[in-house]
Amino acid sequence: MKKYKISTSYKHKAVLWLSLGVCVILTAIFLYIFWPHTNETIINQQSAKEDLTPSPIISEQTAAQPTPIPDSYDLAIPYAPQAPFSNWTVHEESCEEAATYMYRAYLEELNYPNGRIPDTGADTAFRAMKAWQVTNYGKEPDLTMTALGTFAQSYYGYTPTVEKNITEDDIKKAISDGHPVVVPVMTHSLENNMYGPISVYHVLLIKGYDATGVITNDAGVGNGVNKHYNWNVLWQAIDAQKAKMGQGRELLYLTK
Repeated sequence: MKKYKISTSYKHKAVLWLSLGVCVILTAIFLYIFWPHTNETIINQQSAKEDLTPSPIISEQTAAQPTPIPDSYDLAIPYAPQAPFSNWTVHEESCEEAATYMYRAYLEELNYPNGRIPDTGADTAFRAMKAWQVTNYGKEPDLTMTALGTFAQSYYGYTPTVEKNITEDDIKKAISDGHPVVVPVMTHSLENNMYGPISVYHVLLIKGYDATGVITNDAGVGNGVNKHYNWNVLWQAIDAQKAKMGQGRELLYLTK
């Protein structure tokens, strides 16, 4: 058999190429194991960005619900008759003064025996208010809710609020919020036989209510303390004054 002799230089080249091949393989293995994959890098970068992005605030708070109106309510307000000492000659037109003075007693938290303002104090107060109107208005006029509120503001410094096109709930809400209300009426439409033969303009102080109607301090009649009128009677009395006074269904309340 013929033998071929492999040169030393060829052996060296073979070893060199083999070594390079091994190095390439090892490098590839190393890179595969230790070098981060492209997809993982993107995912990690996205995760990092998400971590830096503020999370949206999810509020579980719901819209505030209106406070339910109580089924009944009654404010403690001292009573004063429109005509102290039954002096109708002087106090025939003193219903506005009486309502304002009772409202003042409520706002100033004044207490009187048996919840009744003495005639002496009421008589003096009403006369002074009537004189002020004559001086400032030229006469003692019938006052609309707006005019009565202006008078109370000028005379006592109270802040008036007049609401128009009122409903039963408007009256209830005002009272349950601590505000007695004054409304305009015609006397005969209140169906109270203690009123005289002629129906006249009148203002009514409402201090409470229940399921069937309103509770008033009606200064115009002798049985006016906590006088109850049902809702239908109240609305017909308010509506009846429109022809004379030009007011719709309105209320007035005062605050300090």
